Amino acid sequence: MVIKPVIIIPCYRHGAELKKNLRSVRKLGIPVVIVDDGNPVPLSEQLKGELDGEISVLRTERNGGKGCAMKHGFRQALEAGYTHALQIDADFQQDLQAVPEFFRLADQNPDALISGSPVYSNVPAGRFLARYVTHFWVAVELGRCRLVDSMCGIRVYPLERTCRIMNARNVGSHMSFDTEIMIRLYWNGCDIITCPVKVIYHEGGISNFRALRDNLEISLCHTRLCVEKVLHPFKTGRRTYL
Repeated sequence: MVIKPVIIIPCYRHGAELKKNLRSVRKLGIPVVIVDDGNPVPLSEQLKGELDGEISVLRTERNGGKGCAMKHGFRQALEAGYTHALQIDADFQQDLQAVPEFFRLADQNPDALISGSPVYSNVPAGRFLARYVTHFWVAVELGRCRLVDSMCGIRVYPLERTCRIMNARNVGSHMSFDTEIMIRLYWNGCDIITCPVKVIYHEGGISNFRALRDNLEISLCHTRLCVEKVLHPFKTGRRTYL
């Protein structure tokens, strides 16, 4: 299978970071879709100013959250004939030099999810500890002991399988999306292949994480997935479970 990739970048309030890094993204030579997730008009106009032959912008009229933006971008990309989508967060904490390796792995494993395994140079202690709580629940839901980071903002998705799951299940629309879609892909027989990537938390960077709302949604997501795992122990393994 010859993959046809696209890069999808969900953007809300990260105009400055996005503009600064688009030159490096263009050098990758892969079409880019920026999902303008209901940004205020000035920033939305700024994003439109980045349009060229390789970059397009999808606009949602209201801010729906990261998951909502990704679902919109995935469906549009599949409809446009792309087979795989590389997700990159607009804050660009992940090292873009790792992108060719992500696509190499996707080309060799077209049915797999290629997910970033972060190598931190700096990370706030609270976030580091919180990720390990999530790692524990992800291991329970996957039914495997090897740690898999489900919240790293760079990964390559096989679009047809991903969209099929999104159309069948109400996958989270905010920060729980990355974790839930990974679990459901694995339950549907999609292997998870990890790729090391350097991650830097930029000083003074903008975060769209809302502690109360997003922690509650993530907790409810894990509760729902664990209940499914208990009620359907054979279906939530490596079988088609929609």
